[in-house]
Amino acid sequence: MRRNAVLAASLLAHAKCAAFDRMDELRVMQDNDHGTFKDLSDDKEVLEVTTKTQRCILHFYHQDFRRCQIMDKHLQKLAKKYFKTRFARMDVEKAPFLVERMKIQMLPCVVLFKDGIAVDRVVGFEELGNTDNFTLRTLERRLAREGRQW
Repeated sequence: MRRNAVLAASLLAHAKCAAFDRMDELRVMQDNDHGTFKDLSDDKEVLEVTTKTQRCILHFYHQDFRRCQIMDKHLQKLAKKYFKTRFARMDVEKAPFLVERMKIQMLPCVVLFKDGIAVDRVVGFEELGNTDNFTLRTLERRLAREGRQW
């Protein structure tokens, strides 16, 4: 009986340590703007965010494009749902070098980065049913294509 009590106490202590470690990890993520959909200011900040974050979804947008505003609305919701992934957006007018380097020619353009490498992109609404009324679930499924977990 005493052995079971010692084992239970050991398991409880281990679980508490794991919980505190997880809380620390979440605090660091929150301090790094996880759970938000933040505007980035320039090329340098884009490179910093995408290279220092394990998973990042970056929306290249133009403030006057209606479809970019629709995409923003959905990405804001996803940012709160997928806390481990960093969500951000960059105004193409403020990042001409990066836009040219990444060959972004059509908006909206959502680029998925993993460990600093662009691994996928969603361009326009064609893959989302080619309608302004696509659902959040449609975008989620597209972003999760090929089994990626964001």
